[in-house]
Amino acid sequence: MNQKLQTRLTRRIAKLGIVAMLSAASLGTWALNRIQDIRTVKVSISFNGETLEKAFGRLSEVSKMPFNYNHNELRKISTKQLVFKNEPLPQVLNSILYGTQFQYKEGESGVIIFKTNEKQDKRVNSITNAIDPITIKGIVSDNAGPVPGVSVMVKGTGKGTITAADGSFSIKAEKGEVLVFSTLGYKTKEITVDNQTTVNISLEASVNSLEDVVVVGYGQQKKINLTGAVGTISSKDLDNRPVTNVTNAIQGKVAGVSITTSTGQPGRDAGTIRIRGIGTGLGSGGASAAPIVIIDGVPGAMGDVNPNDIESISVLKDAASSAIYGARASNGVILITTKKGKEGSIQLKYDMYAGPQQIMKQPDFLPSWQQAQLYNEARANEGASLRWTDNDIQLFKDGTDQSGAHPNTDWVSLIFSETGWQQNHNVNISGGDQKSKYMVSLGYFDQNGNVKETRYQKYNALFNVNSQLTPKLGLSAKLGFLYAPFSEPVSTYATSFGQIIRAANRISNTVPAKWENGALGYVSDGSPLAWLDSPSFNKWQNYTVNGNVAGDWSPLKGLHFKPSFGYRLAMGQQQQYVSDIQYYKGGATGTPLTPTKFEGPNNLTNATDRTTYTLLQGVADYEKNIGKHNFKVLVGASQEYSIYNYFSAQRQNFLNNELTQINAAPALGQSTTGYANDWGLKSVFGRLNYNFNEKYLLEANFRFDGSSRFAQGHRWGKFPAVSAGWIISKEDFFAGALNAVNSLKLRASWGKLGNQQIANNYAYFESITGGQTYSFNQTLVTGLTPGDGANPLLQWEKTQSVGAGIDATFMNNKLDVSLDYFERKTSNPLLRTQAGAVLGTSGTTSFVPPYVNVDGEMVNKGIEVSAGYKDKVGEFNYNINGNFSFIDNKVTKLTGGKVINDNTFYDVGTPFQSLYGYEALGIYKTQADVTGTAVLNNKVAAGDIQYKDQNNDGKIDAQDKVYLGNYYPKISYGLSFSSSWKNFELSLFFQGAAAVKAMGGNLIGRVGPDVEKPTSVFLDRWTPTNTDASFPRLWYSYKQNDPTSTPSSFWVKDASYLRLKNLTFAYSLPKNIVNKLGLNNVKVYYSGQNLLTFTSFYKWIDPELGSAGSINNYPQVLVNTLGLNVTF
Repeated sequence: MNQKLQTRLTRRIAKLGIVAMLSAASLGTWALNRIQDIRTVKVSISFNGETLEKAFGRLSEVSKMPFNYNHNELRKISTKQLVFKNEPLPQVLNSILYGTQFQYKEGESGVIIFKTNEKQDKRVNSITNAIDPITIKGIVSDNAGPVPGVSVMVKGTGKGTITAADGSFSIKAEKGEVLVFSTLGYKTKEITVDNQTTVNISLEASVNSLEDVVVVGYGQQKKINLTGAVGTISSKDLDNRPVTNVTNAIQGKVAGVSITTSTGQPGRDAGTIRIRGIGTGLGSGGASAAPIVIIDGVPGAMGDVNPNDIESISVLKDAASSAIYGARASNGVILITTKKGKEGSIQLKYDMYAGPQQIMKQPDFLPSWQQAQLYNEARANEGASLRWTDNDIQLFKDGTDQSGAHPNTDWVSLIFSETGWQQNHNVNISGGDQKSKYMVSLGYFDQNGNVKETRYQKYNALFNVNSQLTPKLGLSAKLGFLYAPFSEPVSTYATSFGQIIRAANRISNTVPAKWENGALGYVSDGSPLAWLDSPSFNKWQNYTVNGNVAGDWSPLKGLHFKPSFGYRLAMGQQQQYVSDIQYYKGGATGTPLTPTKFEGPNNLTNATDRTTYTLLQGVADYEKNIGKHNFKVLVGASQEYSIYNYFSAQRQNFLNNELTQINAAPALGQSTTGYANDWGLKSVFGRLNYNFNEKYLLEANFRFDGSSRFAQGHRWGKFPAVSAGWIISKEDFFAGALNAVNSLKLRASWGKLGNQQIANNYAYFESITGGQTYSFNQTLVTGLTPGDGANPLLQWEKTQSVGAGIDATFMNNKLDVSLDYFERKTSNPLLRTQAGAVLGTSGTTSFVPPYVNVDGEMVNKGIEVSAGYKDKVGEFNYNINGNFSFIDNKVTKLTGGKVINDNTFYDVGTPFQSLYGYEALGIYKTQADVTGTAVLNNKVAAGDIQYKDQNNDGKIDAQDKVYLGNYYPKISYGLSFSSSWKNFELSLFFQGAAAVKAMGGNLIGRVGPDVEKPTSVFLDRWTPTNTDASFPRLWYSYKQNDPTSTPSSFWVKDASYLRLKNLTFAYSLPKNIVNKLGLNNVKVYYSGQNLLTFTSFYKWIDPELGSAGSINNYPQVLVNTLGLNVTF
């Protein structure tokens, strides 16, 4: 790693961090040192007809209080002759403003003078007597009883409280002020303070929260007015869960969104997201199938965001809702909105959790003596000599060989030997007044894995500010930082961490990890323990800075111009060191060890990469209501640009393992690599919303995208969409049914989207690559070689989507249900053709083939169901929410015929990447059963698997392979239950997948000498005395029963599962105790993640890994944490 570059980078990040902390400190100081309460201020002053502008200027000097007002307006009004001697400031203000159209209120930044629509009440006595505050107490309830957690605010001020568990509240307010009662799921209620001291409020449930606002593309909409398919997740769904990233936090939360996690390794455990099926990929090297993630209006990555900073997540699932993002939206859109400041006094929150983690499952490999027995048996089945004697097997079994030659090496336990630990800390400061609001968040996450030297950390900072500079001009700004160091051990063989786990799952327990003297035992592919104990490492320092600035100018009522600028800088620095390792092989007892295998030479790689992204955007929207006709129009244009740079350097033959700086090794044999690429996207987009009396709804979206990834003439793509809705429950004829069905809406949509996310940004023109060497007359000469293949006719991949849906609420709005049907067709898919080679160089150089648009189509059809029920019984409140999706994927057109990739394939009429192999009919019990059947080869015998001859040609060959099952889940679902009783809270969240198969080839192990080992399924194997076994006879070199070489339905297992993803139990300290501590709220809780899994899959493998990975993946982890939430 370049030390100067690292130093400069660290200083820059430090400076930015200091700026953020100073900003937070300044805001904190401003809020903590609020102005003195105006009711305690007394002044002596006189006025003699001067303008209100001058009067307030003098009053500010006398009272030492800041005043905020419109100078032009107050300059036109004169005061009367008034004299005040040691009078309270509120009485002075009331007298000055009496008879005008102005009033005052107390704000965070001083006294605010504002204009009202009507003149003040001229009853001076009633105004001036409202100075002393009144203590108002009461209970907030609904038709089922008290409602806890209701916000009670004095309108226009920062004063407020929340109702206790019994619905009670107490607050001080002045006569004439307005109390606002609000909470999620209920209609907001306001009352004006008179002389009452007791106020009991009855809240009315909102219509299934249909009045709630949902974030959509470039704006917001009422949920009741949505005509597209949009799934939402609130911050409450993410609270108090020990999740390492946002992707895992939303798994199972939204119908139609499937997330598969293939590893639990710290820093690499973000799952793969699919929205409404597989959107692309009819071939290797195809276009990206990932949805676009947009954070506060700027494209980013899920890992950029601290889950604690999220206010809401919207998932745009159909073309109607996502078409406004055009080329970036063919696989769906995920909109993340971060928390903003709210009006009120400063609020400080601290959240933390910490606890141990352990791997969920690990393979149950047999002990060394049984592995030796089975290996001998496998060789005997093939007529080969035995490897182990009976004495060897006995020594393996009793463990009495002190030399180390007959061990029972539990490689997996040696690797997963660490006590994993997670901890998370977050501090959130927020507040503001009517003009400016702010939020500052600081976060720290640390995860130590269960394998030595695996660790992932995140340092997050976020600063959000929103200001209303003038009545017509607003400004918002956001600045976010992420520093994420990551470390893992690395193998000498294949230089990867994955190889360490793979080796631990392959090397036989009969192989010694170390000899008696501590020397490393010989392993043909290398020892995972040796790699862990070596000084080898792979470390990444990842830095991300993202921000955006946006304005909102409203020159006319309903008209807004919103320019914005977004920026994202992502940098990574890698340092990977691989040491040399010496292995030893043992001989006869008492003989010295023999140096056998040497892995080396040691080497160091330093690499750095940087991505800079900018977004310049302008949006205008206009809203107009004409009688019962409601219109809203949005138009906009944007320009995106991204540039990526990469550089790496490598040297080898370091003097020792302590000097791991690049200049500590000789230059001989060094290598360097560097390159850069960029892309751009220009766009014009718009949306029209119309509704008649909020009963008949219509929405049309369009977007034109011009991509730099295509040649002139093919760059611009057009992406239209239209959707409509009908709220039947608002029709007069439906009135009689409202008692049973409280609301009912029908939706339908159609739209087209595009995809241009391919790996080569210059796929349309020829390129050459430097650094290639050629041999001329036995002399190496540096020259050029052809780069990636080009295709100037390359065009957009296209996706067309249609859908229909129903939204309804029942049982007095306690039950809400949404049902969707969709069909999504992807055509003109982007992929690479078959690879070729360039000959004549010093070593054949691979030629990267061009991208093409294949004449193919793929369709995803499905249904989605979401439902929620909320109610209360006395003081017991509970919510039940569930979602279910069924997706049927099928290839409907494919020029060129069937595509086969080992044990998966796809063809017209089959799902994409289906399992592929022979149909197994069972196990031949006797040799007589073999006679007369079609066989794979002439070695087939009793105990082998019998395969079906699909074409009846008398032999088993590739023509007999068939579809064996779905590689991707057809069904995904989630079910959550949350409840509260007094100060206690309990929530459970279940998540699962069904209609998915997995091939067992990489999941059960194998019989072998040193680098293979079996699991317990091998115990019930066919033998001449156990002909009804569930497992075939053993093999060594013979491939008849090998699930890897001969995939068949015999090895296909149902990988469906149901998982208790999270359980949280919380207790909030009583208010009287919290108040004595000078705090607002204190909550302690336990939270567990991945606690239970129900499945018929192999008991030692996580079924989610089975469908997404192999036995060699880092297992997912089970986490138990204790947490604390404190609000100051």
